[in-house]
Amino acid sequence: MKKIVKGILLSSLVAGSVMATPMGDMNPYDADFAKMNQYFNSLIESHLSSSALNNFSYPRTDIQDAKDKIVLKFDLAGVDKKDIKLFIDENKILTLEGEKKESKEEKSKEFVKKEIFYGTFKKAIQLPENINENKLQTNFKNGILTVTIPKTEVKKPKAKLIPIK
Repeated sequence: MKKIVKGILLSSLVAGSVMATPMGDMNPYDADFAKMNQYFNSLIESHLSSSALNNFSYPRTDIQDAKDKIVLKFDLAGVDKKDIKLFIDENKILTLEGEKKESKEEKSKEFVKKEIFYGTFKKAIQLPENINENKLQTNFKNGILTVTIPKTEVKKPKAKLIPIK
């Protein structure tokens, strides 16, 4: 990711220096800067279309906030149930961690394009305060992990009247 950011910054600097030259003042290096700009743009495009960058939000998630419960669905097609960990911390952050393993056969093949994500992943979602994590239910079926968390009654803070003297 750092390489991509550096490439974008360098590309914008190069593009700015090429554009900043007035048409009347032709610099012998303009053609070289234009070639560098074209190279950096193609480099950035190739990184932006890479599977790792396309899957930075993996797994795709649906979150439903119903009246009495929160339902989260994680698309984990191809992930084995034993490779998934799910936990909630004291700050009500639900974290899903896991790994989607690639078969040895596919690693040896040459691809024209590869978009299917393989590797470790981690996704954290801040949940509201009014949930009952002790009654959380999970269901993993057909590559979809469904997490259902019932809501509790919202506790309204009590106001204390302070006398003014």
